Amino acid sequence: MCGISPCPLLADIRGRLPAAETSSVSELVGPSPPSLFVGRYGYPKVRTGPSAAWLADEDADAAPLVSGDPADLFGRPLEEVAARHANLITGGSAMSVKSPRSPDAMLETTQQIAMAESSVDVELDFAKPIMVGMNPTFDSMSTPLGPSGEVLRAEVVGHVSIPRKVDAVANEDDLLAVDAMDELTEASIGEAQISRLLSSGLLGREGSRKLVPTRWSITATDDMLSKRLWERVREHPSLDKVLVYEATYLDNIFHIILTPGLWAFHMLEAWTRGSVWTGTGKVLGDWEDLKPRSEYAHRITGAYYSARLGVLEQMDSMRRSGACLLWRDIGPGYWAPVGVWLIRETVREAMKQAPKQFDSLKHAVDYVAPRVSAPDDLRNSWFVKRSRQTTLDSFA
Repeated sequence: MCGISPCPLLADIRGRLPAAETSSVSELVGPSPPSLFVGRYGYPKVRTGPSAAWLADEDADAAPLVSGDPADLFGRPLEEVAARHANLITGGSAMSVKSPRSPDAMLETTQQIAMAESSVDVELDFAKPIMVGMNPTFDSMSTPLGPSGEVLRAEVVGHVSIPRKVDAVANEDDLLAVDAMDELTEASIGEAQISRLLSSGLLGREGSRKLVPTRWSITATDDMLSKRLWERVREHPSLDKVLVYEATYLDNIFHIILTPGLWAFHMLEAWTRGSVWTGTGKVLGDWEDLKPRSEYAHRITGAYYSARLGVLEQMDSMRRSGACLLWRDIGPGYWAPVGVWLIRETVREAMKQAPKQFDSLKHAVDYVAPRVSAPDDLRNSWFVKRSRQTTLDSFA
């Protein structure tokens, strides 16, 4: 953001991660969580390949590798969450996004990993030695990335456990991606694996399958799943009370207000003063009215879709419809972004708690406003103004 090299923000983050001795590897035999990465730079030719853990000899008895779903780390401290993913090595090669129509050996290995439900052992041979124990890369959308390099050979070794529904969907050549996601969700396949399948070109009709950059596939999965939920939720009877849910994780503080009425969703977020990434405290927001938005949420980006999915899941489980105003404050304790799964899981955690009930949106806002970083922005938000106008119109 500032153009200063070396970056002072990343230097601060790296100083908080557990120290690791640096060395180099030209080949790797290790477990993949399972995990893979598809880049977006150079599109439609993108770097694609698997990720695997590198462990020094003295770390052989370390804690087991996290599963392929980062949500399994929910509740753990930020140092552990960031370090677990930053210790993965990603290998790959540049390939056309249309490669799934005729996959080579590298892509076939990557797709095997995408289909796996548990850790997979892989062998990677790199074109040049890779420095491990160096600086990780952080992205607000996906999990942190460790070192990466060009791979000459990638091979899965040992048994790969693939859920029956995943195998069936991946081999179905006339099933739309959105319908495939429905079937996978019904079979209790989580968003992380669905996103891997989409990213590696295993979803959709055979002749139109493509690689999807990891960053895009995460948002696409959250978006498509939540739109399907909305189709159900809109048919449920409306809430009869205003409900407020709250949860905090890694200094991300969420306040979620559900109201009776027609569907609307408004998400506001602020990096509070003293936080690592910005000290302005500026509030950003995106919203939709009556139906899911078709234009990308450029201000909130992927977090918008992850949060909306968690809200719609709760409404569907309640068999109720309504509208939602969601506020997220990000404090200085969130010193390393670890991906939008954090938003999705914290919203889900909030929804597990007993909500506070109010007779009106005004009473709910009066309760929430003193608890957020910018009370006036909340009181004057699009959602609150919309609700006031709706109330006036109803008496016209």
